[in-house]
Amino acid sequence: MRKTSGFHVVLTADRTLMAGYRLLFDGMVAASQTTTAPVSLVGGFLMPAGGGSGRARVAPLGLRRIEAALLDAGFGVDDVAVVDGDHLADAIGPATRIAAVSSGEPLGLGMNTSTMTAVAGGSIYPAAMFRSLMRQVRRLVAANAPGAKVVMGGPGAWQLAGRVAERRELGIDHVVTGYAEGNVAEIFRAILRGDAQEAVIAGEGVPPARIPRIRGASTMGVVEISRGCGLGCGFCTIGRVPMIHLPDETILADARTNVAAGVDSIAMLSEDFFRYGAAGLKVNPQALIALLRRVRGIDGLRLIQIDHANILSVSQFGDDELRSVRELLAGPSGLRFLWVNVGIETASGRLLGANGGGAKMGRLADDWPAACAAELRRLCRAGFFPLASLVLGVPGETPEDVRATLAWVESLRGERLAIFPMLNAPIDGTPPPGPRDLTALHWRLIRACYRFNFAWVPRMYWDNQSAAGVGLLRRALTQVMGQGQMLEWKTLFALRSMGAR
Repeated sequence: MRKTSGFHVVLTADRTLMAGYRLLFDGMVAASQTTTAPVSLVGGFLMPAGGGSGRARVAPLGLRRIEAALLDAGFGVDDVAVVDGDHLADAIGPATRIAAVSSGEPLGLGMNTSTMTAVAGGSIYPAAMFRSLMRQVRRLVAANAPGAKVVMGGPGAWQLAGRVAERRELGIDHVVTGYAEGNVAEIFRAILRGDAQEAVIAGEGVPPARIPRIRGASTMGVVEISRGCGLGCGFCTIGRVPMIHLPDETILADARTNVAAGVDSIAMLSEDFFRYGAAGLKVNPQALIALLRRVRGIDGLRLIQIDHANILSVSQFGDDELRSVRELLAGPSGLRFLWVNVGIETASGRLLGANGGGAKMGRLADDWPAACAAELRRLCRAGFFPLASLVLGVPGETPEDVRATLAWVESLRGERLAIFPMLNAPIDGTPPPGPRDLTALHWRLIRACYRFNFAWVPRMYWDNQSAAGVGLLRRALTQVMGQGQMLEWKTLFALRSMGAR
């Protein structure tokens, strides 16, 4: 790919977002590691090179959308390049005017980060690798393209939008927040002309029909089916972003682009998978099933993975409809543990309602914990493997709320599921809680959750890797690594609990 003059616009991201993961869960595991784990293990084994001779073979979906928006707006293919960190030196040259970097966790302020660092210590690898990438970008821009501007965007842009000192330290000239397909071409053209731009620029989304189809494969085969959520939870960065659904043809085109590039296991993502095609909060099971049938018909497609779902949406699907969805997702892969992340947040309906979760609970608010348990069991019976998520430390939480959630967790013993507790990370950018903010009761709850996880997640991971065609040696090494981490975490749980108030 080497272009001695460089590309006018270079799009990049850190290794956590551009690795050659085979599965969505691979990326989740890798991005959950802290710097207490050796970089040779994380950067070498967990984050294999994404491939490509210069231009990246895979890139985060958001970066692919920006690439497509620029090309659709008239930027030339020879002027815009998506490049990983290993090939930046061949891409940033005298002709480069914009180096645009995407990040999901630039400062380590997210919920997953707060939880992982509270337990394991250190810094989260996505933040550490972002900083490493920014040092590389600064050095290359200074040496090869001193007139270029460094622009940062992506899901983690909110973490830097209000932090002038951090932006200056990282060498970032502009931060673009939110979806930006609607005005990224205008922003970049203004920068290329040398027009003065604000340090923080609000991105503009586009209607579903105008969301550009990606031109290259996305990391982990991610294919967007909906964006936004709009249920109003105060601890979520998109709680007030209304949900929109992408057209079937855009979804199918993005899936085909991935499969054509050799990414044969895709991940159909939404903040609420079962709400696809819904009118407001009223689900449309047949719209989702019809979409899945069309996606399943793509030649060469192996595995369809999903991510988030909401209890209220699951409750509107019949048992037969849930089984149909599960069969279409697994296809002929033999997958036995088809996981789905279900946001429970807390077993206290009062607490969830006080934090903006009234719409999330809907008609289930009268007995939220019982409804959650019932719907998780229905998912299990339909052949799914639920990953229930809890949020600890939300504003107004009392010891009684924690005890109620602990009792709820213990009532699920014997079910085939996992439960992941996370620490609330304030979306206003204030520092997230640390280990000393957790009480002995919190640690008791966390340990109760991880009894499920230690029992079931290794089996789920082995099964998912098998279904995706991962080789026996890599699967075995992953299990060995996982067993080592389990022993480490059990020890850390004991030590943290002893030091809790």
